Amino acid sequence: MFTWAQRKLVTAFFLSLLLGTLTWEDPVLAAERILYIPLDDRPVNLAYTVDTFKKAGIDVVTPPTELLSSSSHKGDPDALGKWLQEEGPFAEAAVVAADSLIYGGLTTSRTHELSEAVLNERVNVLLDFKARHADIPLYAFATIMRSPKWSSAPQEPQYYAQWGPKLFLWGALRDKKDMGPLSRKEEKELGALQKEIPLSIQNDLLQRRQKNAAVLARLYDAAEAGTFDYFLIARDDSAPYSEAHFDARRLLQDRKKSYTIRSFSGTDEMGMILLTRAYYKARGLTPIVYGFYAPGAGKDTVPDYEDGTIAHSYKEHVWALGGYPAKRAKRADLVAGIYTPQDGVTRGADQAANTDVVTSGITAFLDQSEAFLRAGYAVGIADIAFGNGSSRGLVKGLFERRLPHSAEPMAYDLASYAGWNTASNSLGYTLGQGLMARQMTSQKRKELLTVRYLDDWAYEALVRQHLRAEYTYPNKWQEGKFTPKEKEILHTALQKEMKETAFPYLGQRVDGYTYDLPWNRTFEVSVVKKTLK
Repeated sequence: MFTWAQRKLVTAFFLSLLLGTLTWEDPVLAAERILYIPLDDRPVNLAYTVDTFKKAGIDVVTPPTELLSSSSHKGDPDALGKWLQEEGPFAEAAVVAADSLIYGGLTTSRTHELSEAVLNERVNVLLDFKARHADIPLYAFATIMRSPKWSSAPQEPQYYAQWGPKLFLWGALRDKKDMGPLSRKEEKELGALQKEIPLSIQNDLLQRRQKNAAVLARLYDAAEAGTFDYFLIARDDSAPYSEAHFDARRLLQDRKKSYTIRSFSGTDEMGMILLTRAYYKARGLTPIVYGFYAPGAGKDTVPDYEDGTIAHSYKEHVWALGGYPAKRAKRADLVAGIYTPQDGVTRGADQAANTDVVTSGITAFLDQSEAFLRAGYAVGIADIAFGNGSSRGLVKGLFERRLPHSAEPMAYDLASYAGWNTASNSLGYTLGQGLMARQMTSQKRKELLTVRYLDDWAYEALVRQHLRAEYTYPNKWQEGKFTPKEKEILHTALQKEMKETAFPYLGQRVDGYTYDLPWNRTFEVSVVKKTLK
């Protein structure tokens, strides 16, 4: 039985024969039609991800944006389920963020007041899709409720505004105790937290986590039964000791090992990862990836917001996108350079340690990257030395170098680059965009690189701090709730600062984009290419 895309390809083939237009140099290949339900409408989940595959000639179809979670409204799970069923017969594959279909989005997965009965009904919608469309590969991912270290309301229940750090420590100590005995000091600290944190808050948080765990268990059972062609359990903002780590251990214990079910740190890159998997699996290909690290702690680095080493995360991401993590670079489809901090401690990109100095460690890392480029390899760089933004010294080094006979800096010889948010976020984008770059023109690949340098380096590592220091902090403007006047002031300042900051490296490319704060907060930026009028 042919799938929709296969029928489309056969039709195009015979039509081309009739018209006499089929040639080996310009084969007729129908673009796959992949359904994609993202976590929400943030650029990293929606626009940037979809644009990557569009540039590679893949038709990624997404729901109407009004159905997705945004800064102004919750997602509509029931409407999303209906959309998925209606579009199913016309798809080659489907990539689904289960949190959107069940809770309405990532944020509402933490703040909802839904009953277990409603959650079970929505799980059934996803399972029913596969029952109705058995011939369509279904790639799904769901998140373990995160364990933030900070007071992050309204992205969490409101009590996090007061109790966030103490709730994290309470969960970390409980997780550690579940794995072995605590020290006397830790036992005393845990006891004090048990008494200090109101019982109503403890119960509410544990009930929320229990609901999330129950949903994940049902999805895991379905994955083991073959409902999903691949199922990822994302560990959003975790730590070696945390509630998220505790939930992951409990979910995975006593489960049989499966090559179609995986769980590791990360979240917002999962759409990119599974769409890449869908692309390569449709062709029966297994991309080979070789990874190397910067001098120092390298592969043993445990990044902030994560509960394992970067080496473990790297391998898990490669497996998840359908690839093979090779021990040697020979025949690699992508060489992934992972820029880790010398001491293995990932700091914030807004900290004083993030300077424009091209250190000896950066030089050694760039030397190795350049050697692979000179040897003809496709090279992607995951810039993870700092969280929530690029290493300024590394980006400076990339733009200062130029390969022989190259018209542009080495920064534009890369297959991919990413240095945003968490280490796994950057890793997933580096791998996904790096492997899809093989299917793009040089110009389209460079456009993806430009967006990453503008977002990860110019905005996250530099401009964001300026906006906060000059406007939001001194004026006490509330993140996520900027007034129209505040938004206008920030928008004007954003255009000016992005151009002034990025021009020395990116030149006239900067003028080809507009910039916005899509979620009415300074945490993320939207980099949008201007359209010709």
